[in-house]
Amino acid sequence: MVFYLSVSAGVGDIKHFLKMDLGYPVKNVLLANDLSLIVNFFIDSLHMVQEASIDPGHVAIYFGLGILLYFLFLSSKNPLVVRYSAILAVCIGTAYGVLNEVFQAFLPYRVASMADAFSNLVGLVLAQVFVILFALALKAIFRVRKKGWTSR
Repeated sequence: MVFYLSVSAGVGDIKHFLKMDLGYPVKNVLLANDLSLIVNFFIDSLHMVQEASIDPGHVAIYFGLGILLYFLFLSSKNPLVVRYSAILAVCIGTAYGVLNEVFQAFLPYRVASMADAFSNLVGLVLAQVFVILFALALKAIFRVRKKGWTSR
């Protein structure tokens, strides 16, 4: 599935969605609430992404793969795999992404691209950062709730 999504020509639809359906409405809301500083940050970030040739479609696809790999490794019976599930998710996902680019070199009308491989890596790393921050936030919430219950 990841291979199909990353080699399909429909990745441009994700770019269109991010720009037209999500980007402009968010920009308008931020400007309406006098948050132009945030708008400028996002615009500068998007320009950096364009200059670095990072493909948002690949980032999104491999973000999802990274989350799935993390939970796959987290559910392992091997304690070493569980302990290093984030690192393994990035390594295995990156290996898959590189192989995906190698396979594309042999497909008609497709080109292997280091920029796509880098976009894949960015998606995998962002997924691990997201999962770890989400887990830390949940721990903090449960800790606060537990303190609230014990003090009653």
